[in-house]
Amino acid sequence: MKISFFASFLLLSLCQLCSGSIFDSNRINVRGVDDNKFEQEHIVANLCTQVMIDRGFDVLNKTTCKPEKTFIKATVDEVRAVCGGGGKGVSKENFKLVECKVDPAQNKPPNCQYTVEEVEKKILVTCVKNKPTEFKIQE
Repeated sequence: MKISFFASFLLLSLCQLCSGSIFDSNRINVRGVDDNKFEQEHIVANLCTQVMIDRGFDVLNKTTCKPEKTFIKATVDEVRAVCGGGGKGVSKENFKLVECKVDPAQNKPPNCQYTVEEVEKKILVTCVKNKPTEFKIQE
């Protein structure tokens, strides 16, 4: 019974991790612009510590955790709409963002732990062929 409970817990955890956005392995675009790369680098649910570890963003070097990373809580299509056909675009509306910041008490690899702060701000999106590649918070 313990094994099936554990397996159910793992499956549920995986579902929660993926619930912030849908991953589609068929979204590789022409000329090397890849929606999956943008999604994995910039879009996340609320699981900062696990996502930072899973996506390889937690460790800067062997002795330092990455201090912070901001993720967009949206789909690639919602971010793509900001491109507007040009090389850069600023969102008209605020996007929900998740700011993952290292916990000062847990900031030594391999035990990097992150706190979560949700904010809503406009974003500046850099695009190639109308595909998002980078973003910054628009202050």
